[in-house]
Amino acid sequence: MVETIGKIATDLQVKADMQTDSIELQREMLDGSNSEKSFEDEVRFTINRGLKDSEINGDFFVVVLTKKERLLKNVLRNYFFYRQSCPTPEFDQTVYHYHRKVDEAENLWTVPNNAACRFLPELSKDLPEDQMRLVYMVEAFNNGDLDRLCSKLNLKKESKILITP
Repeated sequence: MVETIGKIATDLQVKADMQTDSIELQREMLDGSNSEKSFEDEVRFTINRGLKDSEINGDFFVVVLTKKERLLKNVLRNYFFYRQSCPTPEFDQTVYHYHRKVDEAENLWTVPNNAACRFLPELSKDLPEDQMRLVYMVEAFNNGDLDRLCSKLNLKKESKILITP
């Protein structure tokens, strides 16, 4: 008999208080939760939906929000969507800038949960080199650099709209 996600999650909740490990979560997201669709497949699917949307002209942004289920605290879900403007950086968010002319998605940032944003910079000297980009993004989030990047990208879009007849 196949167990449902609800049964597995409640069984795990009873056993222990599970904390979210941002680095492990990032690795699992990239691998995908099942063998059929990886995180990257979902990003590409969202890009394709954006490309088909007649209201989206030029470049656009793909946003991935990671949310905990309300009742099943150890179940995390990713929500993928596209938008014309750059979103304001927030916790549990990954943002890609899709460049239509070259058909390329540029990863702008990944911001983990609140606790990771507080502690990752302090732990940076103990982390492997492959995790330093995440630490850099957390520091950019904490010091406001991501907010400035967002504003710059949105101003660029507005100026293009104003110039277009």
